[in-house]
Amino acid sequence: MKAGSISVIILSLILPVSAYCLPEAGPDSQSAQMDSNGLLLALKDADDGFKKNQPENSAIRWYKRKNSAKLNGVALVIHGLNGRPDKMESIIAEMTAAGIDCLNLSLRGHGENYSQLDNTDSAEARMQTFKSVSYRLWRTEIYQAYQQVKIKSNRYRTCVFFVGFSIGGLLGVDLFTSNPYVKFDKMVLFAPALKMHNRNYLLKTVSPFPGLVVPSFAPDSYLANKGTPMAAYNALFEASKHFEKNLDPKINVPTVIFIDKQDELISFSGLKSMIQKQNLDQWKLHPVKKDQTATEIEMHHIIIDEASVGKQMWKKIVDTTITHLKNGPAACVPAR
Repeated sequence: MKAGSISVIILSLILPVSAYCLPEAGPDSQSAQMDSNGLLLALKDADDGFKKNQPENSAIRWYKRKNSAKLNGVALVIHGLNGRPDKMESIIAEMTAAGIDCLNLSLRGHGENYSQLDNTDSAEARMQTFKSVSYRLWRTEIYQAYQQVKIKSNRYRTCVFFVGFSIGGLLGVDLFTSNPYVKFDKMVLFAPALKMHNRNYLLKTVSPFPGLVVPSFAPDSYLANKGTPMAAYNALFEASKHFEKNLDPKINVPTVIFIDKQDELISFSGLKSMIQKQNLDQWKLHPVKKDQTATEIEMHHIIIDEASVGKQMWKKIVDTTITHLKNGPAACVPAR
């Protein structure tokens, strides 16, 4: 049986047919830095940041606070695996309205962060780039983006926030827990891939085929690519293993976690157990229950906009997020 056929069978075991399948899964190497040329070029002027003409093929995009002279914080935002980075704009818009500047990072193989190829359209070029990603490369990209957020935070003596969805949440928290130079004052996590259902690991059986593309059954509007290569899944599994090995009490900062109890990929009970066992008493779970106005009601893993959770639930998520980031018993101490 071919590897592609095996992957489809495994995928059918991991998720219900009707489920939304958006698979989740200091600089670490010179090669990773060289592979992120687009990111490095974009980062050179990141603190000037809010230019009208941002680089067309940039891995990062800054969003400036709206109608407010006061800066209430700077946030690093990271999307989910094979998810469109611009789908994080719903929560970004709410944060900028609250006086928070946001850096939205596109991981390699997503958005405009890919290598152009001769005689190849953008979709195929992005997929080819996606097939070459690794945990180490993504970790490097996130660390470099964090440094830009930290520069702005220190300059204006304000808080550093982290907002991550699914694998984006995992990668950000993993960097936080294992890098002594990284510190987030507060975090907002949407269905973070910190504790996945065991069935997800069935995909490891085809891990020797990094170029194998596992089909995605999600609506095109949420997808960066038509499928997810095993190289990306391998990065997910490596990130998960690294996080488990390097868990540190330093990540016990004020954190809100939004997750649907019926999430197809992430274990609600697993997250709850981890929080209790690690004594993360500043982490608060907020169950998400989609209402009837959600246009993607069966997609329990996707909870990042009004269309996916419904009008009332989204308002609750937004209110909780902004209250969490702007209020607190003590002021943030800028990281140095």
